[in-house]
Amino acid sequence: MFYEGAARVLRSGATVPSLLTGDPHRIVVEAYPGVLARQIIGRRSYKQDTRSKQTAAHAQARRDILVASRNGILSSTHGIFVEAPDSLCEDPGADRLDALLCAVQAAWSWRRRFDGFGAPADGDPNEGWIADPTLSGYTAPSHSIEGTLDVTAQAARRIVGELGLWEMSGRGGFGYRA
Repeated sequence: MFYEGAARVLRSGATVPSLLTGDPHRIVVEAYPGVLARQIIGRRSYKQDTRSKQTAAHAQARRDILVASRNGILSSTHGIFVEAPDSLCEDPGADRLDALLCAVQAAWSWRRRFDGFGAPADGDPNEGWIADPTLSGYTAPSHSIEGTLDVTAQAARRIVGELGLWEMSGRGGFGYRA
């Protein structure tokens, strides 16, 4: 993957934060769904491409990832709430579920765009990094957007809408639509 991906990223002219300066309007970060999946379900296996090795335990692990993601488990680590259909966990290879997990990591990184996209400050520029707060030493705020910005709830909803975010009513948190 690195061999194919690195060459394509280099040819694209995009920026890779902390590694490569390119077009500032096209940003590339590395997401790794297994990192996030392990945060949610531990070392349990959740996918298998070989049909004969697919088990009910894999299917249950995929459901557990999706349910936990929708129930707000990522709000404390990534500052993101997820809305996603049950169908994401139907694929035994978990391609669609992996895409959701990568999107969560990319959204977290985008929220850190004014702070190096979440790249660790002491990172090795020859090594790269995976866009995830648990690997970068970041934590998400545990307070609401209203408190963060010191505005009324109505103003916070307007800001959330203008930024293309969505708000979880009653929870005081905010996130990205998946």
